[in-house]
Amino acid sequence: MLPMGTSRHIIIRTLSDIRGWRSIKEKTMLTSERIEADLTKAIAAENADDFEESVRSVFSFGDTIGSEISALLANALPMTWHTRHEDIVNALQDAKDPNTVDALYAAALATHEYLEFDENFGLARKCTWALADIGTEAARARLEELARCSNPKIRSYARKRLDNWQEEIQRKKRY
Repeated sequence: MLPMGTSRHIIIRTLSDIRGWRSIKEKTMLTSERIEADLTKAIAAENADDFEESVRSVFSFGDTIGSEISALLANALPMTWHTRHEDIVNALQDAKDPNTVDALYAAALATHEYLEFDENFGLARKCTWALADIGTEAARARLEELARCSNPKIRSYARKRLDNWQEEIQRKKRY
């Protein structure tokens, strides 16, 4: 039964729009090579809008982005011409690439003008989660360093991930 006031025409139109969207999506299906090329181009041009679009497309691959894209994102993490640092950390957390540990550690300690309002250091918190989810000895060592840093918020985030290391073992990448 249709909801009151809903015409059959509207539902059919909606279904055809959905089918049309799927065919458009299939025609423009992103490949990891395309995303890598788009990221490389945006980074080289320091084009924040194109970079944001490319980073958004990374999430369609989830934890399968590959080491080439992880490396590009890790290299872009300290750059100050964009504001996608938290998105990058989220993508790196999904990827759980052990080659990004040092970049995540540095990002946890970095300050960005556009994040000055954030008294809770959300970027650093995301970095501690990403390091914990990578789960290597190197990631753990970086968390231990963060647990000794001078910033009490960052220190507590890192300490919490270390304290919960065993309880969160199922989240960690297996090597």
